[in-house]
Amino acid sequence: MNSRNYLQAGDARSFSLSEQTGDADQLLCQVGSVISAGLPGRLPWKELFEAHAVASLANRYFPSHLNIVEPCAGCGLLAVFLVLLNRRRHVRCSDKQRPRIARELAQCVEKEWPFLAHQIRWEEADLRKSTLTVAPSELIVSCHACSFLSDEMILAAEQNRRPLVLVPCCYETQPNLPDRPWLPNWSWKRWPWLLEGETNRLGRSTIHTARVEFLKAKGYDVVMDEIDRQITEMNRVIIARPA
Repeated sequence: MNSRNYLQAGDARSFSLSEQTGDADQLLCQVGSVISAGLPGRLPWKELFEAHAVASLANRYFPSHLNIVEPCAGCGLLAVFLVLLNRRRHVRCSDKQRPRIARELAQCVEKEWPFLAHQIRWEEADLRKSTLTVAPSELIVSCHACSFLSDEMILAAEQNRRPLVLVPCCYETQPNLPDRPWLPNWSWKRWPWLLEGETNRLGRSTIHTARVEFLKAKGYDVVMDEIDRQITEMNRVIIARPA
């Protein structure tokens, strides 16, 4: 599950067989087969399993949420799974730029599921320069927002009083936040729970606890869950819902 090897055309048959025998989740096999056949050598196995796991977990906790924003969306595969799990959903993907692989992936899966073209939209925004704007109806779902970007997800949820599904990664335990004139909003003051880096120096568990306790103090009901550790060691998931 954590393989960095890329899906290849020959993998499509394996996915089809696994779907027929019930050895693996049906939707995972369908998407894996489509990507293997239509976009060989472009997407790692790990990203397929990870996107499916996070989307399934978000769908389990928030089955009725039809509008989702996915910051730091990367290739956009998480959005694909979120919509396929509930075909009434609309997902807004946001990243500092839409990478080529995201465009290629969209073209690939839209051949099989044309409605995805109308239910997933992209915008380019750098969260280091401005706080994420969240609509009143949107759920925030973020998988592996690196380092302080995970704190930006918490900030966006709290300021907008929105629910959150967050899989943090790349914990910064030797914090260095030098002056960046071109990023005037990027400062310790944005994330008071990090105590200007003192929280970070105490390690991953302390950072994780500080994030959870901040959300609880702001009136959120917080549940801790995880995705399969075989996919990634950074498998903790913060589920936060305004009380």
